[in-house]
Amino acid sequence: MSVTIPAATRRGRPGEPVFANLIRSEWVKIRTVGVTAWCLSTLTALAVGVAVLVALKEQAQGRLSVQVLVSMSHLGLGFGQLAVVVLAATTIGSEYGTGMIRTSLVAVPRRARWLMAKALVVGALALVTGVLLSVLSFAVVYASAPGVSGTFADPQVVRAVLGAGLYLGVLAVLSLVVTTIVRGTTGGIIVMFVLIFVVPLLVSGSSVSRMERYLPVGMTPPNAGLAITQVGPMLGGLPPWGGFAVLCAWTAAATAVALSLLGRRDA
Repeated sequence: MSVTIPAATRRGRPGEPVFANLIRSEWVKIRTVGVTAWCLSTLTALAVGVAVLVALKEQAQGRLSVQVLVSMSHLGLGFGQLAVVVLAATTIGSEYGTGMIRTSLVAVPRRARWLMAKALVVGALALVTGVLLSVLSFAVVYASAPGVSGTFADPQVVRAVLGAGLYLGVLAVLSLVVTTIVRGTTGGIIVMFVLIFVVPLLVSGSSVSRMERYLPVGMTPPNAGLAITQVGPMLGGLPPWGGFAVLCAWTAAATAVALSLLGRRDA
């Protein structure tokens, strides 16, 4: 005897949208707000603009290693990561600011699914954008070099170039869940700004400088997140995939806190 499972049961709780529809809804939200275009334009301008400036400077230099070229091509993305933070923080912070979060959570009673849909959309957008801009920036720098030792086809070089997109994708998710914890766009941006720009400076050169390699994000090595963007192991830092794993662990921990608070607090 066969048993037919009702469609509502197969897809989730009755009256609750399926996850694919949540993804579509969040995609519509993020692509129709002005801040998305502003943030992506800023990120693009910094990534490509700095790459062009580096390329112009390189024309007067001699032969450079491909490892140095990769690091140079990431300079603009390093500055532009704040645009990713603003984009991710605004994605959820605006709902708290306008009160729309009440409507969202009524429509999606299981709050974890709602937050995961947002995280997937904003993370994927940052990842794809980061990969495209990293490849473009590296191409500009590589093509302008008067001489290059090494090849761009080296698997470590490919991983480092694509790794910038991985870093920005996870950074976006981390920014999103941090903003969920503090429940406000401004608070989320401030926390991430301190984590990226201030904490590494305070730790570097102090008695706990060895802990800098375990910080999730930053502007320059040896924080864990940037390890994935380096061709070889960072001086004083973690290996590429080990550093990326630490960044993911920080993000997973912050996500667990955000989910716990989101489930217990009022909108």
